[in-house]
This record gives sequence, structure tokens and C-alpha cells, in this order.
Amino acid sequence: MRADHQKEGATDTLFKILADPTRRRILDLLAEQGPLNVTELADEFPDLVASGISKHLMGLRSAGLVHANREGRQQIYSLEPEAITGTLADWLKKYDRFWQDALERLRDLAEDEAEEESTRAKPKT
Repeated sequence: MRADHQKEGATDTLFKILADPTRRRILDLLAEQGPLNVTELADEFPDLVASGISKHLMGLRSAGLVHANREGRQQIYSLEPEAITGTLADWLKKYDRFWQDALERLRDLAEDEAEEESTRAKPKT
């Protein structure tokens, strides 16, 4: 029971972090561009000051979604994709059956359509 509660807590934390559009955009930037420093990230948010970006990065770090490496005087931030996929994978498993059912229905429709096309295409003798 305790492990389930911990997983649920990690999932809740992840969703709370991802609820903020600025944090999602930071994650998107790191996924698209690779490691970036605070200044590079702040350049993408002209309405925010660098300290605001740093606060968002602290939240992302505490959730384990990014990590920082010091290079000289700068912190370089990188995405931790396993934190997202690991936490979400367990949560998404609950919904697999819905996706599976939808995919099976889609396959059946495509096969029926292909069969109808094949029947129409055959010359009548």
C-alpha cells in the first residue's frame, strides 16, 4: 500500500508541475534544443526575468524532471525524460484498455474498408 501511495504522490507532483505552461515550455525547449543555461531559457520568455525562470527550474529539479550541471559559473539544465516516462507509465497503464479497444475498432474499420474496396475493384464475370 505504501508503494502505491508513493507512486500516487509522484504522479500528483508531476501533474502539478506540468500544469504550469511556463514549466511545460521549459521542458519542451530542453527536449527540442538539448541542455540550456538560465539565460538561454530566459531569452525564450521575454515577459519573465531570469530569477522567475530559476524558480521554475527549481520546481522542475525538485520533481526530478531536469538536472543541472555546473560549467564554470553557469548551471546547464538538461531534461530527465525517465522521470516523466517512469511516472506517467504506471498511471497510463490504467487506461491502456481504452486505447487498445479504440485501436482494435480502428483496425476492424480499416480492414472492412479494404475488403469493400477489393470487392468493388474485382471485375464481374
